Amino acid sequence: MTLLKTSALSAIASVIRILNGLIITKVIAVYVGPSGLALIGQLQNFINIMLLFSGDFLKTATTKYTAEYIDDEQKKYTLWSTQIKIVFFLNIIIFSILFFFADSISSYLLKSTEFSYILKVLAFSLPFFVFNTMILSILNGHKQIKKYIALSIASSVVSLVIVVVLSIYYGLSGALIAYTINQSVVFFIALYFTKDEEWFKVSNFRHAMNSEDVKKLMGFALITLVAILSSNLTLMYIRNYISVNLSLEDAGYWQGIWSLSQVSLSLITTSLVTYFLPTLSGLKDKQKISKELKNAIKLILPIAFAISMSMYFLRDLIIHLLYTEEFQAMEELFLWQMIGNTIKVAGWLFGYVLVAKAMVKYTVTTEIIFAILFIVLSIICINQFGLVGVTYAFTINSFLHFVTMFLIYKYKVI
Repeated sequence: MTLLKTSALSAIASVIRILNGLIITKVIAVYVGPSGLALIGQLQNFINIMLLFSGDFLKTATTKYTAEYIDDEQKKYTLWSTQIKIVFFLNIIIFSILFFFADSISSYLLKSTEFSYILKVLAFSLPFFVFNTMILSILNGHKQIKKYIALSIASSVVSLVIVVVLSIYYGLSGALIAYTINQSVVFFIALYFTKDEEWFKVSNFRHAMNSEDVKKLMGFALITLVAILSSNLTLMYIRNYISVNLSLEDAGYWQGIWSLSQVSLSLITTSLVTYFLPTLSGLKDKQKISKELKNAIKLILPIAFAISMSMYFLRDLIIHLLYTEEFQAMEELFLWQMIGNTIKVAGWLFGYVLVAKAMVKYTVTTEIIFAILFIVLSIICINQFGLVGVTYAFTINSFLHFVTMFLIYKYKVI
């Protein structure tokens, strides 16, 4: 399947995801408000971190090696079996932490022990989150794009229903519980979608654990581990810094613009994950890699620019439609956030080449450096310019990231 066809299918899924995201945003804005939105952002980042340590960090490695071993069933099945055992072991540890230390975590994360039951529910939900991701990664590695995207759409719709219903009826508590269970429900949908697949047999996941596969999975997965951990810890730190030094409402405004920019760029990330990564993983010739990258730049970068500029020029309408009068202060955050988004996509395009080629040292190092740099720049710019300073920091960081990715690609890949 070509990049253009994949992008077209991804666009359908992304449009649905964007619409769902916009509806959820409006409901959260109305029923929870800026301060509640900030707490939801903290919980989302915490869930991402817990997912990571529960085995979600293996998803990119699963896609890569499933694609690489697509014609070697023995290697594939041994790899999956090894992954399952790693996931079971990790989930026992994470379950114990979440369940028995729920009060302490809730007090620090959500500013109250009132929400400790949220953490206990999450303890039971996490394994289903991870197994859902594993199914999607295997489908992606097999390049079963239609089914992969169908499940992505189902995930969006289920999340929409759960978050909207619980938020309307139970306010902040409902919204928080919705984010802890939505992907658990999607797992059972994924199970139904894939139960007749030739590869989906219990016996294929019961091979002996292979030490070489452990090294491969953990070595490559280090990229995903560092990327997701650093990004979520960074967002949590910056959001907390804003709430302490400005206000919890200001943290909510920033969460609003950040969520909006992530939703708007979901088309780009879906195309990169569903087509770009598996395709690059299978290429060995440098000229073919360069050609694939140029094609992606020509198609994806203009789309990213168009999306970002449209968001900027329609900012007043967006705030009016998607949020409430309480969120009007978000207006000043749009320009540099959108510029930063476009630059960030350019950096992603070169960065995905490093991921596909398993250039762990460069990928991990740059992720850590730019996560720390974003925090430092945010502190400096917030202290100097107020809330809008965090968008200045994002744009500067995105530009430096792009330049670094380009130089590594030019001198270490080609």
